[in-house]
Amino acid sequence: MNQVLNILRSIAAPLTKPETYQHFASNVVMIIVYIIVAWIIIRILNKIIAQFFKLQNRGNKGNKKRSKTLISLIQNIVSYVVWFIVITTILKKFGISVEGIIASAGVVGLAVGFGAQTVVKDIITGFFIIFENQFDVGDYVKINSGGTTVAEGTVKSIGLRSTRINTISGELTVLPNGSMGEITNYSVTNGTSIVEIPISPKENIDKVEKQLNEHLVSIRSKYYLFVSNPTVIGINSLKSDEIIIGVTAETVPGEGAAGGRILRKEIYNFLKVKGIKMPQPLMVQYDPDKQNDAE
Repeated sequence: MNQVLNILRSIAAPLTKPETYQHFASNVVMIIVYIIVAWIIIRILNKIIAQFFKLQNRGNKGNKKRSKTLISLIQNIVSYVVWFIVITTILKKFGISVEGIIASAGVVGLAVGFGAQTVVKDIITGFFIIFENQFDVGDYVKINSGGTTVAEGTVKSIGLRSTRINTISGELTVLPNGSMGEITNYSVTNGTSIVEIPISPKENIDKVEKQLNEHLVSIRSKYYLFVSNPTVIGINSLKSDEIIIGVTAETVPGEGAAGGRILRKEIYNFLKVKGIKMPQPLMVQYDPDKQNDAE
């Protein structure tokens, strides 16, 4: 019983000394200072990183999306490093051996690693996506896994472990990087708009093509997404009641479908103004008497 009382007295003895509370208060104040300083340093470094890439890309619009991706990645890494330093400093302030924790974490990490292979795969794949420039923030992509489309839309953010994609219908899809199989990026190369325009066979096709080509030149100046002048490529289909004329145009990346909608509207208005006839359905009248006579 005396031994228990001695142990309790030894534990309680420091609590009766003012020096204990002074030391504890000073440590708490230092922790608050460390956190504030770390927050300020992170904010300053984030601004420096963003400004650095801004200066690098001045006058070079092609690398803006790539820089946005790298800025986010580097800022995250800087935050992890700064907070790691702050945490280890705080632990040392309380007399905790950081080296021992790191050594123990290495042994535990080796054991946990076998059960965290998916996470490791996600991180490795994330490195390849970022540094191979498979896609950037703002790109329109389609992601397949096992031959099935799992996400299609605009890339919101790219992390080491997962990627966020805003679908065309508004949903936010979060995909582990390791689950991505085939990646189709629609924002790398220029798109193509191909439309088919039905014309009445009674029209002079050569004249229609000439007038249409002259009109298509003016469309490019009205819409930013056309890289070159839309052109008539000729007759795609020939039937007794209609002639199908093909029109194509090169657009900026990812705008092929939008370009097609614009071309249809502009060409329809042009045909209406010029009085160029579109196909009319043929009316065939059925006469049962003639049918019976034929039999």
